Amino acid sequence: MLREGVIEPVAASDWATPLVPVSKADGGLRICADYKITLNSALLVDRYPLPRFEDLLVTLNNSVIFSKCDLSQAYNQLVLDESSKQYTVINTHKGLFRYNRLVYGLSSSSGIFQRTMSNLLKGIPFVGIFIDDVIIGGRNITEHLQSLEMVMSRLCENGLKLKRNKCEFLVDEIKYLGYIISKDGVKTDPDKIKAMSEMAQPQNVTQLRSFLGLVNFYGRFVKNMSSILSPLYELLKKNVSWVWSDTCARAFNEVKRILSSSEVLAHYDESKPLILSCDASAQGVGGVLTQRGPRGERPVAYVSRTLNDAEKNYAQIHREALAIIFCLKKFHQYLYGRKFTLRTDHKPLVTIFGPKAGVPAMAASRLQRWAVIVSAYTYDIEYVNTKDNVADSFSRLPIKSRDSGYHRIPEQTYLHFVQDTSLIDSAHIKKETAKDHILGRVVSYIRDGWPKDVDMKNLKPYFNRKNELYLELGCVMWGHRVVIPESCQAKVLSELHEPHMGIVKTKCIARSYVWWPGVDEAVEAACRACAACAAASDAPRAHQPCPWPWCPRPWTRLHLDFMGPIDNKLYLVLVDATSKWLEVFQVPSTGAAHTIDRLNEVFGRFGLPKTLVSDNGPPFTSSQFSQFTQSNGIKHMFSAPYHPASNGAAENAVRTLKKVIKKAKSESVDIATALNKFLLHYRNTEHCTTGDSPAQLLMGHSLRTKLDVLKPDRENKIVHAQMKQSENKGGEKRDMRPGDPVWYRLYQKGDKWTAGEVSERLGATDYNIRNPDGTLTHRHVDQLRQRSRVSLAGPLPSCAPEQADSPAQSRAHDAGDSAGTSDLAPDNHQMSSESAAPPEPTEQPPPPPVSLPQSPSNAPRPPRVTRNLNPKYK
Repeated sequence: MLREGVIEPVAASDWATPLVPVSKADGGLRICADYKITLNSALLVDRYPLPRFEDLLVTLNNSVIFSKCDLSQAYNQLVLDESSKQYTVINTHKGLFRYNRLVYGLSSSSGIFQRTMSNLLKGIPFVGIFIDDVIIGGRNITEHLQSLEMVMSRLCENGLKLKRNKCEFLVDEIKYLGYIISKDGVKTDPDKIKAMSEMAQPQNVTQLRSFLGLVNFYGRFVKNMSSILSPLYELLKKNVSWVWSDTCARAFNEVKRILSSSEVLAHYDESKPLILSCDASAQGVGGVLTQRGPRGERPVAYVSRTLNDAEKNYAQIHREALAIIFCLKKFHQYLYGRKFTLRTDHKPLVTIFGPKAGVPAMAASRLQRWAVIVSAYTYDIEYVNTKDNVADSFSRLPIKSRDSGYHRIPEQTYLHFVQDTSLIDSAHIKKETAKDHILGRVVSYIRDGWPKDVDMKNLKPYFNRKNELYLELGCVMWGHRVVIPESCQAKVLSELHEPHMGIVKTKCIARSYVWWPGVDEAVEAACRACAACAAASDAPRAHQPCPWPWCPRPWTRLHLDFMGPIDNKLYLVLVDATSKWLEVFQVPSTGAAHTIDRLNEVFGRFGLPKTLVSDNGPPFTSSQFSQFTQSNGIKHMFSAPYHPASNGAAENAVRTLKKVIKKAKSESVDIATALNKFLLHYRNTEHCTTGDSPAQLLMGHSLRTKLDVLKPDRENKIVHAQMKQSENKGGEKRDMRPGDPVWYRLYQKGDKWTAGEVSERLGATDYNIRNPDGTLTHRHVDQLRQRSRVSLAGPLPSCAPEQADSPAQSRAHDAGDSAGTSDLAPDNHQMSSESAAPPEPTEQPPPPPVSLPQSPSNAPRPPRVTRNLNPKYK
């Protein structure tokens, strides 16, 4: 098709119709598309009228010689315009392709082709056109040859080709559209009533009931039909034995004659709605084409035939589909290009051949082929009960098929393909299928029809695929796959896995040829149990990392490993799982004694851990090391052999230290020095896992390094800051000594100042004052005034810090500081004024302070509410 230009590839498209490959009888493939579920529902159908048979007869009036031409692949001979090609895209495994020619199966194809042919052959006398069938007449040989030559010339000029085996030339009588046309006129085609006239006599009550159902349906068109049928009704009575007498035979033949006469049989009228009823039985297939008129449905033609030996083994769904295809082919000239109603008494076909669903992917090859044939017709499909199906009697009493050539051509099925490819003996599969208790039931259900539901659990998988299962040569098929009975499954698995292709590819092979419930699981189990595959298989994919349990306390679990030899030196590496603290020791060898010595050394500094993790090296698995861990109450855990990742903490530490050594060697630095420097900074650096440095987690503080010199001294900074705050605060510096006479502040009613003597110094600014009556009073220096000029301001005595060291003095000092913040003063402004301008030291109380004029700038602040630290000042 690609080579001949019928299709061409496209990169992308808004439309894409699923591809349906159909097997031909010669073993080839026909590429078709199921447009009924995509494009047909969206198309504006070309309603160009098809000619009526009466109009064609007028064209052929008085003709005595006839010819008939049939075009080969008619639709594909018309080229589509560019705007229409984009809608005919099909989706294949090779990509998207669009049709350049008119496509078989589109709902508008018949109207388009009829218009084209009518315009092409317009004006030629004695020519009638019905889609791709052209009939030519003539009143004599000369006129006929002239018309025939004109038809051939126009077809040739336009590049149209004919199908030779369907053409007839220069005949006196010709069959056209279901009629026989000759110089004597038009008569009914005997094939239309052949199914009725040659219907076999009923052999049992069931067949008789089916025949009478047909008669009753059309009996309303015949008077006194019940009296003619009375001998036949006698056979239906109870307790009456079956005896087919001459009276019954005469009645049966008379009814057949009547149903084939013009009383019942109607002439085809394309203006009336058409109905095609189809049915199949175990003996044959049949159908009735009717049209609806004022008096109801009247038959136009009957058709039936017997099934051959291969078709008798079909599943019921395939026999019903065969009946539809058989009737469509027989009534093609009546149905093609017209919309009609298709009736069937098999519900699954309503879905499969219906307009809302595509062809099942796992349907049989013949069902796929038939679905494509049906898609070329425009119809509404409906379900009818078997009792109401008028075609039932034609399927139960079919006429014998005389088409011997049909039986000689073997159908190429998927079973042949599977048998030739996988060397599966279909005869053996058939034999074992019949023995299998599950498949035996499946075979009977396929032939006789499935129940509404099944109770057996083992039958459920088959019941779910009931519309896709069918029989081929006694073998159950699911699409292109053979259903293998249980007794043959082990042998099939062995053959599938013979090339040792692995699980995924073996499943792909199995899905191409065979099926049974759980086939994927069986293939996987067989592949996993194969010793040859296991011996040569690669390691499995790495397991998802599984971290060790977190230890909330540092130095609980330690990971050990050896590093080296590097430059003939060995190192013992130890890392704490919690803090990530790292220790490295150079050891003379990997012996257990040297390892224990280094561990004793580090345990002496940090204590004993609860768990040690190491590999399975000789020093760790020795009895000496085992005794060492047991005596110290340490649990020793080993990582998996030949799997260093299980001891990942130690392995990562070794890898990091090796890089340090390589860098040291490249810079010609002593390795021991480089390791010590690295460990110092490593322990001080925040770890990405914990978010803290190892030193902080293990020791509670960071380690001092040379970089700390760059940081300013915090103590000096604080002292400097405090001195700066004192200077910025202002005020004067006063110093009192024991024995100095002072005035100290009173907060009771009466005088504000009274005389006293400094008894002792409590702190830098706090003093105990001795009253004249010998009692002591605690005052801040801001609450004291000198009574003499003997005391001079100077540096604090050297004993002041030592005096503040006692608990009592510390509490007094703290209280004094609180008082110094004016927490005890009820009137802070007044107190500040008094302390800022003290009177001359005399024996008399100082005069009251001068009140300044109140203004917005020097107005006194409102008193501040404070709390008294000493209860006696309340």
